[in-house]
This record gives sequence, C-alpha cells and structure tokens, in this order.
Amino acid sequence: MVTAVQKPPASLTGKVTGSIAHATEILICLADDIHKVSDIARQTGFSKSTVHRVLKLMEQSQLAVQDTINRRYYLGPLVTRLASNAMTTHKRLVTCADSEMKRLSDITEETVVLDIMIGFKYVTLYEIASRLNLKVSKELKLAGPLHTTLYAGASVKVLMAQLDDKRLKMLMSAINIISATERTVTDKNILLAQILDVRKTGYAISRSERIPDTICISVPVLNYSLPVVLSVVGPDIRLQSRARQVITELKNSSIRISKNIVDIFGDRKKSISIPVVWHQP
Repeated sequence: MVTAVQKPPASLTGKVTGSIAHATEILICLADDIHKVSDIARQTGFSKSTVHRVLKLMEQSQLAVQDTINRRYYLGPLVTRLASNAMTTHKRLVTCADSEMKRLSDITEETVVLDIMIGFKYVTLYEIASRLNLKVSKELKLAGPLHTTLYAGASVKVLMAQLDDKRLKMLMSAINIISATERTVTDKNILLAQILDVRKTGYAISRSERIPDTICISVPVLNYSLPVVLSVVGPDIRLQSRARQVITELKNSSIRISKNIVDIFGDRKKSISIPVVWHQP
C-alpha cells in the first residue's frame, strides 16, 4: 500500500514577507471562500491593517473587488481574465504529465486523458487519442478544451473525491445529475458513497455511464493546486480483461506525475480533509 497525503500550504508552515507575498496569501483566501477582513487576517496571521492595505492595492490592480453592501472582498476581474484560458494557465501541468501519458498510450493502446476541476466544472486539458480504429476520443484538437457539467463517470468521481468535505457538500447540493445512459448514477446518495470509496481505494472504474459500451479507469494526480485526474478510456471489449493491469500502470504514472509537479511547482498545494490512500490491486 502506498499512502499519499496532501500537505497544508506553505503559508501555514512558514512566514511570508513583502506585499506580493501578502497578496498571494490573500488571493488564496478569497479563492477558498474567505471574504471578510477579520477572517482573512485570522487565516493568514497578518494584522487587519495589513490585510486592509493590501486589499486596497489589489483593488487598484483589479485583483480584488469589494461588495459595497456587505463590505466583503472577492476575486477581481483580472483573476478571471488570467485564468480564462485553461490550456495556457495549466500548460506546465500538461508538461508534467506528457511523458507518462505517452507511456500509458503505448502500453494500453487506449485513449489517455488529463482532466482538472476548476470551481464546480471540470476541464479536459490534454488527450492522447488511441491509434486504433475503434476508440473513445473527445477530439480536443478540433473542439478545444471541454468544459462540462455532466457529473458522471470515473474521472468526475475521482475529481470530486479530492474536494474537501465543505466543497463536496456544496457541489452535491448544487448539481443536477443528467442521465447520459441507462447506467448513469443519478442517485446522489449512491454517487456520494462511490466518491467516498474513491478516497479509500485511490481509483474509480465506470462502465457505460457516459458512453455505452465503454470503460473509464481513473486515478487522482496529487500535489497540484486544483483537483487533477488521469484516465484511460476505451471500448469495454478491450479494457474489461485488462482493468487491473491498467489500474496499476495508472497509479505508477500518477506517482511520477505528482513528483514532477512538486519538482516544478514546489510543495505549495491545497489540503483535503481525508488522506488519499492508494491500495495496490
């Protein structure tokens, strides 16, 4: 058994100094749904006067905006603009995963996909389509990044499993699950149980939940600032008998990609409420 626990952000274990560092910590708070000056000060360890001063500077740069009625601060329009192109924003994540995704493509001969969750939507960042004639592919080269709210299949369950309990509860309350096939899990209690099971096993398998006669096998990629999932998807007639082998190879690739992320981005990442435990099949 291999256990991987996402650690707290660096800001919780070490001091930061300077206006840019302060602004970074405050941006993280705003992204984490912390909007009051007093709460931001408590979370960051900064004085209220420092938080207020930095927020006013951030307002001038459109990094933050204040609601004049409730006096709370929110992420500004510049943040949305900078993050609007998912492919550009997360290009280095794709670089971290590229070699392992090519390895999986060669080994499995199936389509390999890298997805990320941004807010309550997930985005397909990168796909290596199977070279076989019978394949499952989103044809990203033609369509561009896919933003979707279809909460079905293994990849979505793995992404949702990486949310902390508060965000997971919010998402489960907000979503309206649409049935894509007769096997789509539409009962939220069953879906939640499957998500919690992913937290224990470290992988998910779905069969025909999004597309008939297909299998998707997914594992989490750790150490990034947002939930990330690595998947192999293909026709069930080919993947059914090889599922255990694919799970092992996916987990091995995920460990290497997760290490690449730390090497490139450092050890700054979100924590989740329950450790992700990978059981070797």
